[in-house]
Amino acid sequence: MKRTLLFILFSAYTLAFGQNWILEKQLLLNDSSNTWTSDEWGQLYQWKGNTLWLQPNLFKSPFQETFKNLGEITTVQPYNGLRSLVFSESQQMLGLLDNALHINDEWLAMYDYDFSNITSVAVSIRPEFVWLFDQYRERLVLFNIQTAQRVQMVDNCFGDHHEAKIEQFFEYEQNLHCVLEDGQYFVFDCNLTLIKSTQLLGPTKIYGIQNRIWQLKDGVLQTLDELSSMANIELPKTYFEQMQILQDRLYLQKGTKIEVYRLKM
Repeated sequence: MKRTLLFILFSAYTLAFGQNWILEKQLLLNDSSNTWTSDEWGQLYQWKGNTLWLQPNLFKSPFQETFKNLGEITTVQPYNGLRSLVFSESQQMLGLLDNALHINDEWLAMYDYDFSNITSVAVSIRPEFVWLFDQYRERLVLFNIQTAQRVQMVDNCFGDHHEAKIEQFFEYEQNLHCVLEDGQYFVFDCNLTLIKSTQLLGPTKIYGIQNRIWQLKDGVLQTLDELSSMANIELPKTYFEQMQILQDRLYLQKGTKIEVYRLKM
């Protein structure tokens, strides 16, 4: 019993003090107010209004494209280094871009496929699929963007949460994670079967890293897995304007600078 206790204490100590953030590089925004994201290759996407920029790497000039038919870009989500998903909520338009920001095939108008008001989209690890949330019908949809067909669908997906507004909407470990405006947290499997529902404490955001879901609280990442012995992960900096965790990298923005870190355990 004593040996077991000592092993647990030693493991916790190692996890708590064996964290080491490695600063890999720094990215630059055109404007600190631009919305941004990155992909698995470290390419920087940034957008404002209906204009999108893509910085392939630090040694090439960025691509720039203005999409007049979109009105305003809501989100850009890279599939990989070759494709990205672009969505405009105001125009209810969805499309795939190549790595030079050219549209593949044509834009999809959501109204043409019997959707009422898509407010959230998320890419899937399966390259032909995207997740959609139709707020008007409170409907989650797994959508094949290649064939423009609904594959899976569930109505009244959040129970009694009428007119639910989604704060976070993403796939991780092949599950769809949804955080509502009031902190309710839902997890659905790849067939849109509800597998978890809980209330997050206080205003917080969740992130997927190291095969687990974590929430940011009091400047540290805390795992939501109650059975896990993983220690909290302290961030390399306590002051930043925006934070993202993409793949296995941490992105911290301050002004026009974005620092990219990798966690070494």
